[in-house]
This record gives sequence, structure tokens and C-alpha cells, in this order.
Amino acid sequence: MAFPHAMLRCGYPYERVMGMRRVTTFPVDIAIGDDRIYVVGRTELGVGGNIRMVSLKTDDELGDDLTHGDLGTMADTGHLWPVGLLRTDDGNLHVLDEGNHNVTTYSPEGEKLNQWGEHGSGPGQLDRPSGFAFDADGNVWVVDTQNHRIQQFSSDGEHIGGFGEFGDGPGQFNMPWGITFDSEGDLYISDWRNDRVQKLTASGEHIMDFGTRPGYEVGRPCGVAVDEHGDLYVAERNKHRVVMYDHRGRYIESFYGAATLGRMGREYIRANQKTLRLREMTSLEEQKLLRFPQGVRYHEGRLYICDFGSHRVQVFKKDAEALTEQQIMAELRAPTLSTT
Repeated sequence: MAFPHAMLRCGYPYERVMGMRRVTTFPVDIAIGDDRIYVVGRTELGVGGNIRMVSLKTDDELGDDLTHGDLGTMADTGHLWPVGLLRTDDGNLHVLDEGNHNVTTYSPEGEKLNQWGEHGSGPGQLDRPSGFAFDADGNVWVVDTQNHRIQQFSSDGEHIGGFGEFGDGPGQFNMPWGITFDSEGDLYISDWRNDRVQKLTASGEHIMDFGTRPGYEVGRPCGVAVDEHGDLYVAERNKHRVVMYDHRGRYIESFYGAATLGRMGREYIRANQKTLRLREMTSLEEQKLLRFPQGVRYHEGRLYICDFGSHRVQVFKKDAEALTEQQIMAELRAPTLSTT
């Protein structure tokens, strides 16, 4: 599917917040189901974690539901350092564990179905993997971070191939982190220590870089997502923001956070007088902002950002229209909005 010739961008407003501390503690990634999101998070100590479920219903739709959208724990993963989460069409969930160098599959009921992966630097072995994605054929592509490469596996963990090596040239990596596919089958890989996102074909051929233009650079990119228009979203964990580029690599805008208190968080704070007093005394502007965003997902017109440091998921809704070549004039040599 070809990307639009141009876009009429009407806005990208904040929609709502999902989760809260002790429900979605330190969220690193999410998967989106039919009626809920699945959140893989870490414990307060930063080691271990589980998969929590939060309803996609709004506060108004929840009505008198006293759970406020908290659907409980799906699986106590027992993982050392969970870092990624994927959901397949059959409802199975797949967890990537950076600390154990493996992938674990769970049924929709939380039953452990399979586990594969081993530590090492040989073909099919992994060293601190940080991201993974499924291609259109159901194969798993794993970002093998400490080995500075991308590896391809079958859905059952059989090694198929891969590409990449240490370096800063095209198709080389220095501790890559996130990965995603676009509708044309090309890969986007956040090249963490090279401060860029590389777009490559499935055979490893370099197409272009994102985030290297002076004044619009990315710094230490982690999670990445791409939407149906080819717009790319890049989480910059240490800059506390998510940046957006179009499919040509042009910077569009940044998301810094605009969180409000959802019903779940409101009930939690109401029950604690000290927390109420502290919130009364503090600047609310800072409470809206992202803190160490890590995972980022796009689904059916919405951008979901794992607000790691604030134990929540911030949701934004895209408002844009695709334009054909006939609907817009040719590109200007010296464009300026002041002429319109």
C-alpha cells in the first residue's frame, strides 16, 4: 500500500490516560486487544514483572464498574527484565525478556505455551534483546541489541537469518533498540547509540535515516511505531518525549504529554490524604508530562505512549486526511505559511 501524496494535518489532541501506579507499574510496552490493552511492566525494584489488563472502555462507558477498568493480571511472567509485548490474531501474547534473552508465548488465558531463545553471539542466539516485531508472514524479527544485529525467527523460534554488524554506517548498528514494520514490508529500527532510526528492506538494504537532520535530531531513540500514512513515532526516553516524522523523514511534531487524572487514578489518590495534600501543593503542569517514555504503539487512529516513569499510558487521537496529487499544488521552492 502506497503512502499518501500529502496530508491535511488537523491536529493530534490528547484523548485520555489509562492505568496508574500499582496497576500498570513501570509500563515498557503494550499490546492492544478487542476490548482491552495488555501492559507488560516491571516491579518497583525494576526486576521482574507481569502482564496487566486495562479496559478500553472510557470512564463514562464504565459507569458503576467499581474496578474502574482494571481487569487484573493476565500472567505472572516470572521474567527477569521484560521489555517487549506482541499480540497475534489468535490472541496469544509474546513477551520479550531482555534479561533472560528469550521469548515466551502465553495463551489468552495466561497459560504458558512456549519459550525459546538462548544467550550467546552465534546464529540464533541473543544478547540483551530490546525489541521485536512480526512480519506479514508471522515470522519474528528480534533486535539483538548487544550483538548489534537483527535476527529473524519462525513463530516457534527456529532461526531463519538476519543482518547487521557493529558500526555507524548504513545498515550497521550500535545497540539497536526498537523495531516495527510499515505496510510495504520495510523495517524501521531505532539505532540507539547512533542516535538515528534506520529504514531498511527485509533483506537489510538501507533505504534512509530518520532523525539526523540538523535541528531535528533524535537522541537515544527506543520504541518506534509507524501508522497507515507512513508517519513514524519515535520514543526518546531520556528527552521525555515522542517525536513524529512523515514517511519522507520530515519532522512533524513532538508529544511531551498532556495527562489528566482518569477515574482509576482519581480513586487511588482520594484514598490517600497525604497524596491529596502533596498534589494540592505541587505544580500540576509537571504531572501532565511524559517521564521516560519507552514503548509506543499506533492502533486505529490512536497513539499509545507507555509513560514509564508515571506508571500510565497516555493516548492521543490522530486527526488527519490523506491528499492525492490532484488535491494539492506542487511543492514550492521557498515555502512559507505567511503567504496563505
